[in-house]
Amino acid sequence: MKQITVFGHATVTVSVVINVRDGTELSEKEILSRARKKFGGIHSFYGNGGDDKLIGVSGDGETISADEEVVFDDFMP
Repeated sequence: MKQITVFGHATVTVSVVINVRDGTELSEKEILSRARKKFGGIHSFYGNGGDDKLIGVSGDGETISADEEVVFDDFMP
């Protein structure tokens, strides 16, 4: 019996919490810039039999969640 690896994709949403001093107003550009600087990135973690099974974020106040169902659109024999 042969195996075929099928690939798909899904949109995920990540969040990061930034600190802003009371009384400080930031523009949208400044808020997004701070978030990019603070975000630790998306990483693969070991689990479920390998390091390509789980994804997560590494910083405090950061989250990741899937926003839609997976769409399978490619394969490799």
